Amino acid sequence: MAHLTATRPTASTSTALPAARRWAAFLGSSPARPALHPRAPGGSHTPALAAASPSSAPPGAAATVLIAPSPPATSAPSTVVTYKYHQLEIPQTAPGISLIDITPQIRELVTQAGLLEGCVHVLSRHTTTALTINENEARLLDDVRQFLSRLAPASDPYLHNDLHLRPAPDNWPGGWAAWAAQEPRNAHSHLLSMLLGNTLTVPVTGGKLALGTWQSVLLVEFDGPRPRTVGVQLVGHVAQE
Repeated sequence: MAHLTATRPTASTSTALPAARRWAAFLGSSPARPALHPRAPGGSHTPALAAASPSSAPPGAAATVLIAPSPPATSAPSTVVTYKYHQLEIPQTAPGISLIDITPQIRELVTQAGLLEGCVHVLSRHTTTALTINENEARLLDDVRQFLSRLAPASDPYLHNDLHLRPAPDNWPGGWAAWAAQEPRNAHSHLLSMLLGNTLTVPVTGGKLALGTWQSVLLVEFDGPRPRTVGVQLVGHVAQE
């Protein structure tokens, strides 16, 4: 019978122990991997997957999912399809990590456009911001800020922050010294932006955003204070004038 052995990474095989320890703190113990059958002659190892029992199934695995009746579409004598792009401007965000609720402004744009059925595409136009949908509750937002700060600490060493090893963009006024003087050491902000994402889409039906009761569209700033812009495109049917 074949035997499989596993070895722990050592200092010589892994150089990312600090990051691994942080992930372990957030995620806890890893679930056990499925056992492997011995290799059959000419074959390969295959996972031994046991049939899930009600007691071993993960929470929600047997949940019933129903399709609710759709709300009646807004009726109009005739409609046309519209594509309207707008830009939201935030003159100055708060220092560090902050979350800004932009739901009221998006709702206003839907109302102004007379959008009846369609969707709203939202784009964070920066590499150190992101978008998310969640509850706009003050203590929860503080939890989010603290969690993200621990996930990618600004004080950790990052290659992007080694300005002395990076060239200035071509034709930068004043050359490398002028560029380096204004360039922030903000690799952690870029990483967090990639994790959360820069775009989202919200359906519109009956002339309203189809958000849940406690949902808000939030712009997440990772590198404030800065002026920021958010792109908003409305797509769908409006009443024909």
